[in-house]
Amino acid sequence: MPKTGNNHIKALIELLDAETGPRAETLRRELARIMKEQPQELHEVIERDFHSAVPAALVCAMEEVCWEELAEACARFNGKINPDLEEGLAIVSRFVNPALSRDEITTGVDAVAHMLRPLLANCTGPAEISNTLSRFFFRAQGFTVLPAAHDIKDVSFGRFIQKKQGSALCMACLYAVVGSRFGLDCGVVDMAGRVLACFWSDNEQEPLFIDPADRGKLLTLADCKDYIYGRNLEWNDAFATPLSSRALLRRLLANMIFILNKLRDERRLSYLRRYMDILKN
Repeated sequence: MPKTGNNHIKALIELLDAETGPRAETLRRELARIMKEQPQELHEVIERDFHSAVPAALVCAMEEVCWEELAEACARFNGKINPDLEEGLAIVSRFVNPALSRDEITTGVDAVAHMLRPLLANCTGPAEISNTLSRFFFRAQGFTVLPAAHDIKDVSFGRFIQKKQGSALCMACLYAVVGSRFGLDCGVVDMAGRVLACFWSDNEQEPLFIDPADRGKLLTLADCKDYIYGRNLEWNDAFATPLSSRALLRRLLANMIFILNKLRDERRLSYLRRYMDILKN
């Protein structure tokens, strides 16, 4: 039997779809309140009454309500002494999919770590661990790194976990967050525009690098220096220094901005630039 307690939500959606101007803004504020206080009821109404065609005005309003909240999330993230990378990945992912929650990303990473645990149990040293991770990601699980990102979905970590396809930066972040589940000293570096995952060990003097764009190929510090010199650049120790979670979040946002600039999508660009300004301060 259909529920009737949520009819006011259905009526709000229908009004929002028909209104413009100041009244539409009032309706949008009410929608924002419902999204915060009655998210499950809103979901039920959309699934029951609008599953075949969700009004464009509702989609637009829900996105913008979420995007306003993400500005606050960016400020909270930036205000922490050592913000968590997964928290930053969730912020960027929610810009692409407002319905996605931090818990869904955590659950996805936990599931990957659970499958990896027995495979890593007997590994010794970063090289063996890195090889095991790469075989698992690329061969067993079928993760794919795209040669270029043409859609902002390609740089959404949440979608990457679900679809197993995305940018090299998403893949490098997966190495980092999964590695941290096992207490590994890991991170992501920017080798003059080439994104690599990296691992350290107390027993090793130099880090080991992993190229996510080359199916997890292992690289030594000498390999990385050869790459830099081959591009007629001077080596800088910053190339092998892990990026902070703030820097990684800025890079993800910069990738999205680059893509949307080509599309001249000023509506979404205005929010991304706002987040970038927050993270730069």
